[in-house]
This record gives sequence, C-alpha cells and structure tokens, in this order.
Amino acid sequence: IEAKQEDDGKWMVTVRDNSAMDEHTSVFDKIIVCSGSNHVPHVPQVEGDHLFDGDSCHSSQYRSAKPFQGKKVLLVGMGESGSDIAYSISKVAKSLQIMTRKGPGAVIARRKHGKVIDVDTTRAYHGLPKTFMKFEGLGIPLWHKLKIWIESLNNTEEDDALDVAMANVKFTKYHWMSRYGTKSENFIRAVKEHGATYKETNILEMGAKSVKMADGSTYECDAIVWCSGFSMNFSFLPSEFRKVQYRNDLWKKTFHPRFGTSIAFVGFARPNVGSIPPIAELQARFTALALAERLSLPLSYEMESVMKIDREYEEWLFPWDYERVQSLCSYMETLMDWSRLLGCDIDLARLVRNPSIAGRVIFGPLIPAQFRLFGPGSDFDGSMEALTLADSIPFVQKQFLFSLMLAIGTLSNFGLADPPIGLFLS
Repeated sequence: IEAKQEDDGKWMVTVRDNSAMDEHTSVFDKIIVCSGSNHVPHVPQVEGDHLFDGDSCHSSQYRSAKPFQGKKVLLVGMGESGSDIAYSISKVAKSLQIMTRKGPGAVIARRKHGKVIDVDTTRAYHGLPKTFMKFEGLGIPLWHKLKIWIESLNNTEEDDALDVAMANVKFTKYHWMSRYGTKSENFIRAVKEHGATYKETNILEMGAKSVKMADGSTYECDAIVWCSGFSMNFSFLPSEFRKVQYRNDLWKKTFHPRFGTSIAFVGFARPNVGSIPPIAELQARFTALALAERLSLPLSYEMESVMKIDREYEEWLFPWDYERVQSLCSYMETLMDWSRLLGCDIDLARLVRNPSIAGRVIFGPLIPAQFRLFGPGSDFDGSMEALTLADSIPFVQKQFLFSLMLAIGTLSNFGLADPPIGLFLS
C-alpha cells in the first residue's frame, strides 16, 4: 500500500494482507515495480453520463454476453478485448453499435494460412528498416502491397472470406508500422455475421436511454460497454513517481535517470504488434544484471540523450498513438536494442554452421529462445531445440523477404537505406 524512500536510499515498503487486514513493513535496498498497466479501468467523462439509467460496464467487468440478451448495446472503444466482446454480444443482442474515435488501429487477424499470426513476427520481416518502409501520407508502401499479394497465394477459404469482409466494413485502415495493432478480427465478424454496425465518431452527450454522437446521429440503447482501456496507478509510490511516463521519464522504459537502480519499472512496455512476454523477459534480465551491478547504467545526461532519440523515433513512428499510449514501442527495435544491452544479440556468424537453425532465427517467430542462444543466462542447446519446434512462414514468403533483405542490404552499402535490423553484427 506504500513504498517510501528514506534519506539513506533504502525503501520502506508497507503491505496489507486483505484477508486478515494486517499490515507489515519491510526494508529493501531497491524495488522493482511490476504492478501492470491494466489495473485501473478508464471510463471517459461524458456530458450527461449521470443521466443514463441503462446498464454500463467496463470491459474489465465483462464476464459473458448473457446480461445483454435482447438489448440495444453500444460498445465504445476497441482493442483485442473490445473486438472479442463485440462478437460475443452481437450473437445475443437486439442490436449492437460499435464506436471508436480514430478507428480500431491496425487490424490483424489471429490466424493466417492456418497458422497463428505470431509466426509472421520474424526478423526477416520486422527487421526491415522502418525509415525505408514508412512514407508519411502515402499509405501502405508498394512493397508491402506486393507482400500481401504474395501471401494471398497461400490463402485458405477462411482467409479469402475474411479479406472480403474487412474490405466491406468501413473503418480507417492503418498499417501496423504506424499504429498499435488490434490482433483480433472479431468485430468484423460481428458486423458480417450478426448485423452489428460500426462507426468512427465521438460521444457528445448522454441521455437516459440514448447517446448523441458528434456526427449528428443518436443511438437509443439499453447498455453501454466501455472498452476504453486503463489508467496507470502508482499511488503507493512517492509523489515524483505517481505520474511517471515511460517514454518521457524512463531510460529504456525502465530506469529513471535521477534515481539509477534504486527503482525499476518492468513489464509496462507494450509492443504495437508481437507479444509482451519476450520483451518483458529481456527487460527483467537486464534489470536483474543492473541491480546485481553486473551491468553499468549510463550517466544521467547520457540516459537523457538516449531517451530523447528514442522518444523522437517513436513519436515519428506512431503519430496517432504516442501521446495516449506512453508505453507503446516497436516490437523489433525494442527486442534488438535490449538484447544488445543485455549482451545476448544473435551472432549469425556462429549460426552459419547450422543453416537450418539460422533459417529459423531469420524466418521464425521472435520467441524468447532466440535471446537465450548467447550471452548471460544462455542455454544454447535448449534454445536450439525450442527453435526447431517453432513454426515458420511459408516458403514463398521466405523467398520474397530474402530478396527484399538482400536489396535493402545492398542499398544500405551505398548509404541509400538503413541496414536491416537484427540480422548483422554491428
């Protein structure tokens, strides 16, 4: 319930056993905050919200669609939870209106070609430099449209049907390089299969049984489900940490330049695509080394210089979301940056002797085993076995990405492009 730093730098941490209502205080040299970002539900304040007399709940309170049987439901927001909840409610509700302000982000199906989509989070794909791939105002790059066409050659009937459905639902379509990813297509299924409607606007005001939108429309509803995310809560920390912003205040989203290793924040970095566990594991590993004094942190002014560079890059990369989602980061760059910091980056020269494993490192998903091959805490044999068991992208995609890697690598030798990330020793 409280963590207080004393004049000698030690931390007095008070905890409460809620079952017995007992409090206990212990002293620690350092603390690591791992309380998670999905803790305090965020519900926007809307004019007239006190007048609404229907049911209202946050996505964190949702358990099943049964309470919404036969009702007119408004679902506000998106994300994976919002998309899945929309599909569930659409099956039983009288009507369902899905509403977002700026669109659902980059919508990514959970499965493609009969495989989970995480198989596509490869070094070969995500390692292509964003400065080469992302062009402001020009939409999806031509090379990516070619990639989509090549991938469509392996489409299943389910893939083709989903592509048609996504084309027919009018929502702002973003590329995953520019926005957070919504790794669920279920809100599309809610529209296609159960007649839900979707629009992008804001709520102006609420009445007893209605909601007025900024586009001039009014939706009569019996219930509202808020899929509007969460707010951070560090009320147990000293005042200087209660409004900490990961991108602005923390080096590598972990350490504060003024406080060094006395306090660390772990597990809050949210990749726009990909999985949180590999990033959180790397962060925990280099944090442990720093606290054990086996990894030296830069001086405070050096930290701040790096933070400025990282911040400017992420603000360029995520122009729609960087202010709202402070923990947002690019999956590949973060993994490569932190693996180099930890000293477990891939040495492809050592993998050349085993082309099969080298191929899986380049064309297989970015699972934690890739970062256990070398460096502190490595388990080369165990990691090799895990990589062998992991799935990989179809051969035709490998051919295309390999050709693209060679082309960009050649251009980088002439200073015409940044080199691919995470593929060559720096």
